Amino acid sequence: MGLNMPHSSMRVPRFVLLSVIACVGATACSGDESRIYDAYKCANVAQILGRHEQAGAAVMKVKPLLDRKTGNPGQYMMGLRDKFTDDMALYKLSPRGQAEKITDIFESGTCQKLYQ
Repeated sequence: MGLNMPHSSMRVPRFVLLSVIACVGATACSGDESRIYDAYKCANVAQILGRHEQAGAAVMKVKPLLDRKTGNPGQYMMGLRDKFTDDMALYKLSPRGQAEKITDIFESGTCQKLYQ
């Protein structure tokens, strides 16, 4: 079961990005940033799998955290995207490995809680 995913499939729809952009800045963000990153990661893998409702649900779970943040959204988003790209390292995997990694993350307990 190979899954060929071009680089563009890593893009997140505008509504997800706009929701995540709301969390920016470095003050009092460490725990919040971890939860926001988890939601970003889960939303991304859900999008890759075409599970748009789950992607939206993951973002909505952290919306209260996002609403409290301020700062430079562009820089913050680049940081999230870079961390996601580094953590996933899909370019190092075969198509089958990519599919397995994405599915494992999607099915993880963390993501499943965010999708509910």
